[in-house]
Amino acid sequence: MRCTLLFATFFLLTSGVDAQSTCPPLLAPAPDLAKLLFTSRQEGELGEIIRQQQESDFLVIEDDQVTSYLKRIGDRVAQHLPDTGLHYQFLLYDQPEIQAFSMPGGRVYVSRKMVSFLRNEDELAGLLGHELGHLAARQQALDLSRYFRDVLGLKTLSGDEDLFGLYNQFVESVRLKKRRSQPSSEEDKGQKIADQLGVQSVARAGFAPQAFPDLLDRILQTKGKTGNWFTDLFGATRADSKRLREALKDIATLPASCIEAKGPIHSEEFHQWQAAVLRYRGIGHPERLSGIVSRKQLNNPLRGDIEHFRFSPDGKYLLAQDEGGIYVLSRDPLKFIFRIDAADAQHAQFSPDSRQVAFFSSGLRVETWDLEHQEQTSVSDVPALRGCRQTELSPDAKFLACFDNSLDLTLYDVGSGEAIFKKDKFYDFDSGFSGYGGLLKFIYFLLHQDVVTLRFSPDGRYFAASSRTKEEVVIDLATQKKINVPGAIHTAMEYSFTFVGPDRIVGVDTFSPLKSPLVEFPSGKMIDRVPLGDGSLVAATNPKYIFIRPIQERPVGAYDLEQKKLAYSNRMSATDVWGDVFISERLNGEVGLYKVTDTKAYDTLQLPLGRLGVLRTFTASPDLKWLAMSSRTRGGVWDLDTNTRIFHIRAFQNAYYNANGNFFMDFPEFEKAKREMGVLSPVTQQSKGREIDKDDDLTFFGDVFLRTRHNDKNRNVRRNFELESLDMATGKLLWSRNFPKQGPWVSGSVSSGKLILVWNAKADGLRDELAHDAKVQERWSKENPSDTDSFMEVLNARDGSVAGEVVVHTGKYSFHPEYQMAMGDWLVVTDNLNRVLLYSVSTGEQKAKWFGYRPQISRNGDRLCLSNGRGHLVVYELHTMKQISEFSFASRISANLFSEDGKRLFVLTNDQTAFILDVVGGSVAAASSQN
Repeated sequence: MRCTLLFATFFLLTSGVDAQSTCPPLLAPAPDLAKLLFTSRQEGELGEIIRQQQESDFLVIEDDQVTSYLKRIGDRVAQHLPDTGLHYQFLLYDQPEIQAFSMPGGRVYVSRKMVSFLRNEDELAGLLGHELGHLAARQQALDLSRYFRDVLGLKTLSGDEDLFGLYNQFVESVRLKKRRSQPSSEEDKGQKIADQLGVQSVARAGFAPQAFPDLLDRILQTKGKTGNWFTDLFGATRADSKRLREALKDIATLPASCIEAKGPIHSEEFHQWQAAVLRYRGIGHPERLSGIVSRKQLNNPLRGDIEHFRFSPDGKYLLAQDEGGIYVLSRDPLKFIFRIDAADAQHAQFSPDSRQVAFFSSGLRVETWDLEHQEQTSVSDVPALRGCRQTELSPDAKFLACFDNSLDLTLYDVGSGEAIFKKDKFYDFDSGFSGYGGLLKFIYFLLHQDVVTLRFSPDGRYFAASSRTKEEVVIDLATQKKINVPGAIHTAMEYSFTFVGPDRIVGVDTFSPLKSPLVEFPSGKMIDRVPLGDGSLVAATNPKYIFIRPIQERPVGAYDLEQKKLAYSNRMSATDVWGDVFISERLNGEVGLYKVTDTKAYDTLQLPLGRLGVLRTFTASPDLKWLAMSSRTRGGVWDLDTNTRIFHIRAFQNAYYNANGNFFMDFPEFEKAKREMGVLSPVTQQSKGREIDKDDDLTFFGDVFLRTRHNDKNRNVRRNFELESLDMATGKLLWSRNFPKQGPWVSGSVSSGKLILVWNAKADGLRDELAHDAKVQERWSKENPSDTDSFMEVLNARDGSVAGEVVVHTGKYSFHPEYQMAMGDWLVVTDNLNRVLLYSVSTGEQKAKWFGYRPQISRNGDRLCLSNGRGHLVVYELHTMKQISEFSFASRISANLFSEDGKRLFVLTNDQTAFILDVVGGSVAAASSQN
């Protein structure tokens, strides 16, 4: 239900205004009351419901320092619109898209990237005026009224209608009934009316109305083309061009009396606000916490995995990049200098003169940082309207290459945002998918993320790109012109290639990889032929070496182009070489410098604490005294009372704390170490392990193993298999069940003591399962399920007895269940619509639904905690289904769970601060801080 400037989904009408000495009030077309189900108050309530569902998908920024200007401009435009009974709100959100949209009830959202795309205050006013035009004409309310009629069969709504229930009924049934699609002519009409209302309100507010068609022209990429009567006659005028023409006509017909005299131009204020929005790094809201029992920064915290290393060209500096940011280090001595927090940064690099660090985010925000002054020197937002499938930034951060989702290749000037080169269909399936070759290209495209190679020379002089469909281009960046290159370079560029220095290029010869060319660039002179595999090639800082990913059984290997052999391989993908020195991460989290010819580090460094990345798993003791958590490569156990790390261990993929005070952990295979179950005592600080055979298909579920014995060779097909439940401590068989036909998937949480068998309604094995119990068969029949529904069977993990069954109706896949957990009499299901659904296991009834994700239930089944937005948690009392607590944190949340009695909540934020909160006493609880 979003309305964008680019693609509108709602409609309006307006009336013209005759020139008069006094500008008459602006009138919006009166909506057809016979088609409108909602009052303004109900539309506001419905908008709040949709907000709860949608805002978890993006970060809404509530900081007045970056939002007050937006609100002020929006309020100024809105005061000239007719009164609709709606309360208008203007919100800034963080998403990598050039977009603005409005929601039912009066909310207007503007993305940070759209703010960067705007050129002045007048364009901002025009943008807001357009979105307000949709709202003033009640388009969203009219569209939702049509949807509710088509799907739910509603004709009228009472004043006290349960809108939350109706909206959920709608999203659950949207595929059960055919909706009438709105004709394109109606959508065009709606856009036209929103444009007209926007232009008129902007002019009345004292802004330049011409700015809106200027903005429209750039967004629609019409290049000023509006068409004319002749192109209209032959149907050659694009709809976007017609829209631009109508917008210009609206301005030309504005009465002079309705154009308020332009006040002082506030370009400086606009650009200051624009820069503040672009540089904003917060989580979007202030910390709002009550009931803090304890708050501690973890000692000896868990360190994130290094994902990227790079030396500066002069060898003086190097950078180490993890999931949360970039460390800048000196090489000799190996020493930490400063850190850049950049959670969404792609691989960073040094400028050719070794004086700056440059990187960009997935949203194409490009930043440069000065090494000497340790400060940001520039930030730019590249306006790629269609997004990018693959990207590459030049070393000097002046150019960014984008292979977009329309398969076009564009090279942008970062500073101006202008495209200096574009090649349509750079990945070409062949015309009309003709022939077998076109089909193979299409399959390759579906199976591989990287279908093109994009490379800049290390001095920033050249850009070269090729696709797997043999499209190629080379650009001289000094002249910004395409250049022709000899055949030897074409051969090198056919598949994976990389620059090795400013004047050489090496690439895999797809027909003869053992004789792959190393050639001079751009002359094409053959230098040598080297044996290469089919991995991805990236040059080291020392151009004598290239990295091949993957190689043999390692994620990366450094290949010596002079010796024509592998110099070393690495257990971690991140590495780089300068001179005869390479850098790598050690198992204990340190970074180490090595000679290429030696496996022993000659210098090491423990990096300062960075932000925690995504956890592989975590758990805590019921009394919240002991915490165990693991990242991708390493884990640990902490005493939360004394803030002491008890164990520092390799990564584990599951963990459970049993009643005897031990942690049971599932350690996967790692290098030469086999998979094993470890038992760790945090009290005695002793541990022991038991190997698990690699062919043994075991899954941890609390204090039991669940073993799957496959009777067919294909383990991925859930058919003809047996489930066995084994005691975690003794390995003793507890129970088993056989599924000779199509069987269920198994779900559940580690600490609940419950397993969930998830059946597809059309699975042939389900009929046999139902035949075992007449009561279950009767319940299944009463539910009248369809083939798209799910049957969830909740078992007690220790004895295999059935605790209850639930049928989840998906409305012909109107939504998809994604995660299930059971605790006590509750079954919790999350879906792809950002909802948490609560069922009674014993009765099968749905008891409640909320918007949110990552639910946690207390072990006694009294309370439920869920996330809805970054750094935001809500707690519900399940006996009353009422919200009892709400917490907003200053950092993102990495983990949270309840104490055994459900009265306290443990929360770990990604800065590795551990909170224990009183969810019952709230602000009455005593607060303490201990570091």
